[in-house]
Amino acid sequence: MADETNNLTKVKLLVSITDTKQDDLLNLLLDDSQARLLSYINQDGNNATTFPDEMSWLLREITIRRFNRIGDEGKKSSGESDVTATWSDDDVADYAAYLSKYRKKKGGNGIARFV
Repeated sequence: MADETNNLTKVKLLVSITDTKQDDLLNLLLDDSQARLLSYINQDGNNATTFPDEMSWLLREITIRRFNRIGDEGKKSSGESDVTATWSDDDVADYAAYLSKYRKKKGGNGIARFV
């Protein structure tokens, strides 16, 4: 990912964070989300080592989902008063259509693996 600082700045803007107190946490979430997405892209034999810049929006969306779920890990839903939040079991699966198109575009189809 060529523009890590830009992604951090955009994530902070989207979640209304104006200080640097949570930068380490947000950077960790960005790194973990990037690794998860790269794992999905590379499962057909692609050798991507960095997440494609053209899909940075997706990296930010998944990072924000994970940030908003802090404290509620492992739950499928959480409610307080009249507000209820429901989470998907797999954040990446919600974006499989976009990621699958990228996997096919970059090749990797037809790889045989022997275990």
